[in-house]
Amino acid sequence: MSPISVMLNLTFALSMICPFINGCPADERNYLLDFKGGLLDPTGRLSSWQGYNCCEWKGVRCDFHSGHVISLHLKNPVTSYWDKPKNLSGAIHPSLFNLQYLQHLDLGNNDFDGASISPEFSKLQSLTFLSLASAGFGGEVPVELGNITTLRQLDLSADSRTYYFTTLQSRKFAGLIQNLRSLEYLAMNNVDMSMTNDHWRNALSSLPNLREIYLSWCNLEGTIPSLLNLTYLSDLDLSMNSFFSPLPAWFQNVSSLVSLDLSDNGVNGSIPSNFLHRSSLRNLDLSFNDLEGSLSFIQYQSSSIANLNLHRNWLDGIIPLFFVDFTELKNLVLANNYLTGDLPPLGSALGEVLPLSVIDLSLNKLTGNIPPSIGCLPLLRSLNLENNQLSGKIPDTLFKLARLEKLKLSTNNLTGIFSLSMMDNFTELRQLGLSNNSFTVSISSSWIPPFPHLRYLGMRSCNVEGDFPAFLSTQYSLVDLDLSDNKIVGAIPTWLWDLPVLEVVTLSNNQLQGFLPSVISKKFERVDLKRNKLQGSLPFFKNCMYFFDGSKNNFTGSLPATMYAGYTLLSGNNLTGEIPSSFCSVHTELVPLSAIYLDLSKNNLKGTIPPNLWGCNQLVVLNLAENDLQGEIPEQMGKMRSLDTLNLYGNNLHGTIPSSIVNCGHLRVFDLGSNQIQGKIPVLFSELQRLRILNLASNQFEGTIPALLLELEFLQILDLSHNCLSGPITKNLGKLYAMANESPNDESEFARPVVEDDVFHDYYSLIPDQVTLWVKGRALAYEKIFKKFRFMDLSNNKLSGNIPPEVGLLKNLNALNFSRNNLSGPIPKSVGGLVQLESLDLSANKLSGRIPSELLNLTFLEVLNVSDNMLSGLIPQGKQFATFDASSFSGNPDLHGPPLENRTLSHGFGGNGSPGSQEESNNEASNK
Repeated sequence: MSPISVMLNLTFALSMICPFINGCPADERNYLLDFKGGLLDPTGRLSSWQGYNCCEWKGVRCDFHSGHVISLHLKNPVTSYWDKPKNLSGAIHPSLFNLQYLQHLDLGNNDFDGASISPEFSKLQSLTFLSLASAGFGGEVPVELGNITTLRQLDLSADSRTYYFTTLQSRKFAGLIQNLRSLEYLAMNNVDMSMTNDHWRNALSSLPNLREIYLSWCNLEGTIPSLLNLTYLSDLDLSMNSFFSPLPAWFQNVSSLVSLDLSDNGVNGSIPSNFLHRSSLRNLDLSFNDLEGSLSFIQYQSSSIANLNLHRNWLDGIIPLFFVDFTELKNLVLANNYLTGDLPPLGSALGEVLPLSVIDLSLNKLTGNIPPSIGCLPLLRSLNLENNQLSGKIPDTLFKLARLEKLKLSTNNLTGIFSLSMMDNFTELRQLGLSNNSFTVSISSSWIPPFPHLRYLGMRSCNVEGDFPAFLSTQYSLVDLDLSDNKIVGAIPTWLWDLPVLEVVTLSNNQLQGFLPSVISKKFERVDLKRNKLQGSLPFFKNCMYFFDGSKNNFTGSLPATMYAGYTLLSGNNLTGEIPSSFCSVHTELVPLSAIYLDLSKNNLKGTIPPNLWGCNQLVVLNLAENDLQGEIPEQMGKMRSLDTLNLYGNNLHGTIPSSIVNCGHLRVFDLGSNQIQGKIPVLFSELQRLRILNLASNQFEGTIPALLLELEFLQILDLSHNCLSGPITKNLGKLYAMANESPNDESEFARPVVEDDVFHDYYSLIPDQVTLWVKGRALAYEKIFKKFRFMDLSNNKLSGNIPPEVGLLKNLNALNFSRNNLSGPIPKSVGGLVQLESLDLSANKLSGRIPSELLNLTFLEVLNVSDNMLSGLIPQGKQFATFDASSFSGNPDLHGPPLENRTLSHGFGGNGSPGSQEESNNEASNK
């Protein structure tokens, strides 16, 4: 045989063994190149797509015999949404849909910028696997995908963090899946199915081969569908929908079920006693629901369970002892319920190695000691017992858990000495929470921790004494540090500000002294230094942060040119100079950040409030109280449409209140007390329907009190004292709903204002609501008053006429002061209905008549002053009146009885000089 014949025969033989040795079919190669041409590929993921043989291209797989392209796996390998440098984007070229032999197509985790899913995908009639998950598609899911009857796996899940949402409208879901009889895996997480009717239930149960269903966060409502017909069903995820119904009974009859997730659905009622009898169920997540009752459904028959999550329900009772025998249990989460009793033994006393990896029993009412058997769980990685009522010492066996990554024991009643040197076995530790216990944390100055990966350290209120802990200088992975409420002294070491990944520093309520660095270059998210003894000038932070609190220290000097943070709190220092004109802006080169909360109160700032500050339209809270600021409040303040709190108390402001205040529709707190503001109280205040605190005391207001002002539904603090107001007190005051009732009509009005960026929400809990009021004879600063204090002070004005009986409707008032006016007539008997009243001052008026005996009903009354009036008759006796001295009643010549000195009743005349009748004597005696 000639060499040429041999070569031809060899070529033919090789072509039979490997038909695509010369490359994939040319038309399919061209289809792929067209597809590539429509894509944007910034990192060159498709750089290998060149040359003749497309079967060698990355992500492409061909059939071994025919050479046809059967698989395109182009899923982005980077899974983090916030870090997708390798994503493909652009447009899907129609040539893709000509790959008629394609069986596997995965475009997941890319970004197609909200493009619609093309109905042309249905031309790929050989597909068994299709994934467009988290690829940035938007619009409606085309029902034509249901024509790909060969599909066995379909994943159309959307990414909840994008702005592109795929939707299914009415009846389309049934049309999409009803013909997919071979489907085994269905995932449509985060696809909006709110417009889909009940046909989706029947459509699901008609697919006999379904094994895994993932329909999380699909806006499904009603009852949980029956899927009893799906005899192969192993995994069911219906989490984060709205199935406000009890657990259905059919779950107990699905013997194939391995994983069930119904979390965050509003599922209610109790868990059936035989719910976990199926030996197949390994993973159960019923967290964030409204389930109630005990844990009695957990029995010996449940011992095959591996992962159990019942976080945030209403479960009560004790934790069963059966968990000791659950040899398969790896993750146990019972946090945020109402469980009571002692902790059960959490490890095997027989020395058997149990697989428990995560235990979270936080936010319950568990008591007793931490059992020593905890040390018999060598595989434990996370132990969270925070926010319980545990007591006693921490057992030594706990320190044997060498694999522990998270240990949280905060907010209990644990005692003894917790020496950090006992943690030398914790080489993997990443989170340590010891805050708010009764033990003392002991730290050796020479101790070097064995854990290089610690990210969170919480030691709030742990009786830590001495200098700043030196061991922290080695914690290069530390992100969040809380050493607040201790007794740490000395300076903050400069190395703290250079720890490479530290973002949150909480050192408040210590005895720290000294100076901060003049420049801090590293970026922080939150720094809290309040209530220390730090001094010197404020540092310059090169990078902005979300929250900075340097209040109640001894900082001096002037303010920086711009704010440090969206939340800047510098109250109670010795800062001087003027507020810079650019102070409203937050300096940043990385992200846009607006000023949200600014507190410069209780300093020595002078000058006028800069115009730019009044125009800071994102500001929610502005507190400049107790400085020496001057000037007028300009009309420009109306631009502050997000303003919730404006506190200008204790300055030297003058002029009038601008009419543009009506534009501040979100305003709840307006404190202008102790200034020199003039003019009439604007009627426009009545349009601020959310107003809850109004303090205009100690100014120069004149005219009458606007009647509409006394109809504000949510007003609970009203202080108009020390002005020049005249005229009567209108009976409209009975319409002040918040003062008349325990809470306003709409509890949502008590919620703090919503800020668009969620990162700010947690910081509202750190910031007090505060107003300075003259109560019980002295000036008091009230904090966090919104749900516990109701107050009205109209004293030191020129008000005249009678006290309207409607004042008795304000049954939730805690303090009432009408003193030093020209009020006349009797004290209304209805005042005796103010049963929450703690302070009542009606002194220095022209009130006459008897003190109503109904005032004896005021059992909470601590301060009473009716002195310097024209009252007469016998002082009521008993109850709270027995606690008041003569000063409460002095200056009423015709008033008599204890505690006033005895006044002689001569010639049958009463104390007011008129004949005293036997009836009056009897009445007076009955008041004793």
